[in-house]
Amino acid sequence: MRTRVDNKNFDEFVRRQQPFSAEKETIDWDRQRKEWLRYLDELYNMIESFLSKYTSAGQIRIAYQDVILDEENLGSYTARKMILRIGRQEVFLLPVGTLLIGAKGRVDIIGPGARAQMLLVDKRASWAGDLIVSVEIAAGGRPVAPSESPRKQEIEWEWRILSRPPERRFVEITQQNLFDLIMEVANG
Repeated sequence: MRTRVDNKNFDEFVRRQQPFSAEKETIDWDRQRKEWLRYLDELYNMIESFLSKYTSAGQIRIAYQDVILDEENLGSYTARKMILRIGRQEVFLLPVGTLLIGAKGRVDIIGPGARAQMLLVDKRASWAGDLIVSVEIAAGGRPVAPSESPRKQEIEWEWRILSRPPERRFVEITQQNLFDLIMEVANG
């Protein structure tokens, strides 16, 4: 026969495992997915405008191909992969997803010579460390409720190129920076 155990410790354990009220907020995942796809289209439109001199002359061809992405909470959905054909070279801009830590989206740029990344980040961020607003530490095994963020400014999302290690900086996407990136991944 078992003796009755004091449930105080177990009660406390169960209480600590419950989500904080901020986590209970409902998220409109359909709106999140549509917003991500809109930002992706904006990136592609910017790239098309930077390359317009070459596409109108027939030196670069741009095509799109549907890809299926599958993300937790968003489910499976269709996005477009951009294909740049420059002579015999092909460079792909492959969307990775939107549910990322510190970023609202990621696109991998893949060429025969290398890979690179573009991230949709807070336009005020210049490197990954800027994405960390605060750090909360649990004391004595008890979780600390999230505090109000010290940075209450609205985030303005902007596509940036993630530079190579060791710097890993967020570089503004200008026409010249895009050209340099395409040559780098194409091993140009």
